[in-house]
Amino acid sequence: MFESLIKDLNEAGGSVRAYDACGRAARARITGEPRNAAALLLISYATQRFVEAYDDQPLTVKEAAEELDEITQIVRLLDAAFSGGSEKAKLDALNDVAGRLAPT
Repeated sequence: MFESLIKDLNEAGGSVRAYDACGRAARARITGEPRNAAALLLISYATQRFVEAYDDQPLTVKEAAEELDEITQIVRLLDAAFSGGSEKAKLDALNDVAGRLAPT
């Protein structure tokens, strides 16, 4: 359901521009998938945070790998819940992701 966003991100090399494109793709799907809107918005938010953090900034291979791992975990968590989970599973996944993305 959402895995295609990660596939596209990987195929584009995990660059800042790839994260930007992933976020735009997630936002573009919202109107056509209103039942997935919250999940898509969180994915968009997560990718935009990456863009804002690393646009015109140095990014080490280690940091890039860690960021890609985090966004992959987020997308997989949401994908699992929204691909057949109960409403409770969906809400739990949304809350988990929101908690991960909340500023500390």
